[in-house]
Amino acid sequence: MKTKSKQKEINQQSIIIAAAGTGGHIMPAWALAEKYLINGWKVIWFGTPSGMENKIINKNNVIFVTIDIGGFRGKKLFTLITYPIKFFYALIKSCYWIIKYKVSNVVVFGGYISLPAGFAAIILKKNLFIHEQNIIYGTSNRLLAPFAKKIFTAFKVESKYPICISGNPIRKSILNIKKNFNKTTAKINVLVIGGSLGAKVFNEKLPQILLKFSQFNLIHQCGAGKKINLDQMYLGKARVLEFIEDMGKYYQWADLVIGRAGAMTIAELEHVGLPSILIPYPYAIDDHQQKNAEYLSKKGGAMICKEQDITLKLEGILQKISKKQCIEMAKRLKSSNHKNAASLIYTQIENNGK
Repeated sequence: MKTKSKQKEINQQSIIIAAAGTGGHIMPAWALAEKYLINGWKVIWFGTPSGMENKIINKNNVIFVTIDIGGFRGKKLFTLITYPIKFFYALIKSCYWIIKYKVSNVVVFGGYISLPAGFAAIILKKNLFIHEQNIIYGTSNRLLAPFAKKIFTAFKVESKYPICISGNPIRKSILNIKKNFNKTTAKINVLVIGGSLGAKVFNEKLPQILLKFSQFNLIHQCGAGKKINLDQMYLGKARVLEFIEDMGKYYQWADLVIGRAGAMTIAELEHVGLPSILIPYPYAIDDHQQKNAEYLSKKGGAMICKEQDITLKLEGILQKISKKQCIEMAKRLKSSNHKNAASLIYTQIENNGK
């Protein structure tokens, strides 16, 4: 009986999804994975041994494969020397899982995990699909793009190759939000989100600035292990959370978000129609967060404050914010660009990229 069960598992339609590292890669990949699981597919998820995906992904629903690989851009000499060896072993392991489950389609979401998964698909002549979450290609997606059956992008991206602007697949808890602003009070609900890992500069500088404004109700997501210190800095005048699991609940509460400009933050704010003050991470590869932020700013739904200007400029921006302005920005921002992203990607892969 066990042999028959294992054979049935292998014969079940299977797809490989590769995403690791940060929420910007993992969240849209998981939204797509859920679509496959609902339709009876077996999802083989390529992740890393200790990345955030280990906390987010429900390993009871997928076959979780750990691929021990990291990035190489901007790394120290030792990492650069050892990278080819690690990549070779990661490539062999990726090939093994493609062959074992007779996988025809491999979907990569950028980041270092995508290279061994993508090149394994190329070597074994399987269909490779790419999803790019940012305004510009990341390194891995740029290297794999010439070999892809189809490239899906969240936004219009400059590309030598044909693209399908699918939007970013969004979590169910956020997808169905119907945003309403409380117009009976001038108080502004401000949600500070430092990204999936928290942002050190937000924790160090924002409390002393935000406490100057009595018209704000504050919730600050600070990252693991930072809550006690932030509680002390806010003097009990803000709710401090290490991690937000049900982001939809807090987007519904917020009138204004202060956050980084990661791909999923941009997509979710645009979908919900939630104005923001964006502080792009200045060390992001290819400065992609700055370009993401400019996209929302041009729509009139966000203001940008560079990290080095927080002390000098953020207070001035906050002084001008009103509930009325938040509502006006939300109207300019609201978009359905990402609503059907998971379904569109799923359908096109099912139709062999057509």
